[in-house]
Amino acid sequence: MTSTDQVGSQQSVVNSYNGWDPLEEVIVGNAYGAAKAGYEPAFNPYVRDPSVRTRDGYPRDEKDIEAAQAQLDNFANFLQGRGITVHRPTRTEYFVPVKTPDFEVKGQNASACPRDVLMVVGDQIIEATMGQRVRFFEYLAYRELVKDYFNRGARWVAAPKPSMSDAMYTKDYSTVETPFDADSHPALTDFEPCFDAASFCRIGKDIFYQPDIVTNDFGARWLARQLGPEYRVHRARFKDPHPQHIDATMVPLRPGLVMMNPERPAVDDTPQLFKDNGWEVVDAVPSVTDTIPRPDEVSNWISMNMFNLDEQTIVCEEREEPMIKLLETLGFTVIPLPFRDVYSFGGSFHCCTLDVRRRGGLQSYFPELDA
Repeated sequence: MTSTDQVGSQQSVVNSYNGWDPLEEVIVGNAYGAAKAGYEPAFNPYVRDPSVRTRDGYPRDEKDIEAAQAQLDNFANFLQGRGITVHRPTRTEYFVPVKTPDFEVKGQNASACPRDVLMVVGDQIIEATMGQRVRFFEYLAYRELVKDYFNRGARWVAAPKPSMSDAMYTKDYSTVETPFDADSHPALTDFEPCFDAASFCRIGKDIFYQPDIVTNDFGARWLARQLGPEYRVHRARFKDPHPQHIDATMVPLRPGLVMMNPERPAVDDTPQLFKDNGWEVVDAVPSVTDTIPRPDEVSNWISMNMFNLDEQTIVCEEREEPMIKLLETLGFTVIPLPFRDVYSFGGSFHCCTLDVRRRGGLQSYFPELDA
């Protein structure tokens, strides 16, 4: 038997089909080296002040980085204390220009949110294209980890890297007068496939995505073809003036229970699809952060950005008391941890993790679709 055959015969170290099977291994992000990103076309949906269009990137304040990193480390240590294997991305300095033959941007981002960059489906780890130029090279912070997973038996594929030329972005895009609409007023063209991994939601054989300001239908078609006929990829649309990622809009909590954002109602039959298949649909409660105040980098629905350890246990930011109480009424054991200082780096517990291995297999949770 060759060494290649031996590797292929091992059980994969990557195994995750949903967000609630018992967690065994995870990547937790870092705030080290973070910078504020320079302006680029992907930010147009958020622009209200034209002066923002001339902004260059700049380093994040070291005190802010230290505060966020302390909470990320505390979270990682908590998971390790429960016997969960935790990995971290490579420390990277992000206050450097991003330059390709098609564009140049001064200042990048951070490696705080592995959920955006990587997607795990079964034993396969997929590198997303990313929709923002400033995140073009962010995958490199995870490359050593991904190589190790591959060498130990996982499948690894990188989506075709888009040029991110001007042709990928709708020219002179604005939502000031016309709100975002994936069909009639999209921020991205279908010039090339484009997606962030966090725009997708895995529920066993069914994967839902929201076309948004960083993910187009071309990218979803690429992913569907890559995954093959074993999976069903569903397009879900919600009323949102500038949607980016789905994990503060629609969050499956366990088999048969999904939480949806009441401020972003569906404009298609997605909620009915869940109901027709026996799922309970509950309304989320907003974050308390508007009184803190809330950083611009997250919405007032960051309260939904939680992380399951299993079907009964969820980690939630400690100040999100209304969400904690709601989860407890739904039968969950809630573990409150401090994470408020991480919010300004792009997300909360769900954004800042990638569940690499969960104990469980591929199932269908939509029996009506199997008939």
